[in-house]
Amino acid sequence: MVEIVVIAALALNGILCTAALVWLLRRAGRQRDRDWPAEAFLFDLPDKLEPPVPESDPFGGYPSAEILSIMAEHYPAAYARFRSGRLETPERIEVWDACSAILDARFEIEELCS
Repeated sequence: MVEIVVIAALALNGILCTAALVWLLRRAGRQRDRDWPAEAFLFDLPDKLEPPVPESDPFGGYPSAEILSIMAEHYPAAYARFRSGRLETPERIEVWDACSAILDARFEIEELCS
């Protein structure tokens, strides 16, 4: 019986500590968001953006302007991070592949409709 009480007390302690940690992390994140200057992300962007260049070319030679317009339309958050240079390489390749698939689907639909 004592073992069950001890295990229950330890489980409750773990749950309470986890809840406290989540609350503290959320509070710290909100505080950081309030303190972060809004103008920190305002800087000049180049007029022309080049597509991401990985070690190999998995992009199939698609025009970057078309892929970037699809990215802006279907993945606006990733496009904003891409334009600001904050899109990590694995996510960039994944989004680029998804946009290439959308472009392929558009070509196929146009071909089927004509």
